[in-house]
Amino acid sequence: MKTISYEFSECVGSPLTAESPFFIHPGVAEFPVIFRVLSGSCQVTNLNTDESRVISKNYFYSDARQNDTGDLSFLNEFDEDLSLTDYERLIKKTAWTNRKFYKPFLNELASCIYHEQNERHTASFVHLYRAYEHLSYAFPMIYASRTQDYVGTFENLRKWMSHDSDGNVGELKFHKNFIVSLFKDLPELSRTIDVEITTRQEYREPIFTALAVKVAGWNAPDKYTAATIRPDRLAIPFLEYHSFFVTLRNRFFHYSNSRSDNIGLEDIVDSDLLFSFVNKVTLNYIATIFHGVMKHQIASLD
Repeated sequence: MKTISYEFSECVGSPLTAESPFFIHPGVAEFPVIFRVLSGSCQVTNLNTDESRVISKNYFYSDARQNDTGDLSFLNEFDEDLSLTDYERLIKKTAWTNRKFYKPFLNELASCIYHEQNERHTASFVHLYRAYEHLSYAFPMIYASRTQDYVGTFENLRKWMSHDSDGNVGELKFHKNFIVSLFKDLPELSRTIDVEITTRQEYREPIFTALAVKVAGWNAPDKYTAATIRPDRLAIPFLEYHSFFVTLRNRFFHYSNSRSDNIGLEDIVDSDLLFSFVNKVTLNYIATIFHGVMKHQIASLD
């Protein structure tokens, strides 16, 4: 199956057969392919360069572990009440809905993961943010269309999309409300997204400081979360990661001389180095939200 930029196919020796709704073929919908890309179980070809890569990192896990078998049996580990059959039933019933949302999301996500696999981390981050921005609009609406407990969703969305002076505050509040509703009574709300700073020792302190002070807003050690270890790890609360990610983009790309909290190369040494720490955990954050929406859709099937 093709998008404007990439072609997706089964890997050699794939355990999936044509009977599976997750099987990739020319007529497959985007929705199951998104799942395959995030789970690291397919091959992606760049249509500009004709270069192919086997995508094998499973971002549904926080450590983005290798999916060496290429199958989807790992799903049984995430919810004992759901099996692969439940996910297949969802794909069969809903794969062709919301394509207007899923088509651009898949293209940006594939670009992100393709560049990430080739260690072009800054390029990967650009597409990662574009994919995430699309998610922030689309997924709450998909969720809201199948729920009765997310009161005021579309009114909140209207306010968020307005040009009021508190637009950033509105966006953050809207996203938090969505996350709280999506993961109500689930352990995701109490977990952290851990940004591990794994580089030469002399680089860790300036990178940690830039992320902690200029991005997370932790201007003193008493602001650190319990799992944070200076200068090796920032443990960002799951509910706060949206704000962290958006602020990181602003502080790096909106490089204004009038601000003192911009991130410069004196802070991070190299952009590919910085984003190599951020991209993997953000992809896990996105996969977690995507999976949460899938589970909600499964629960709401007739």
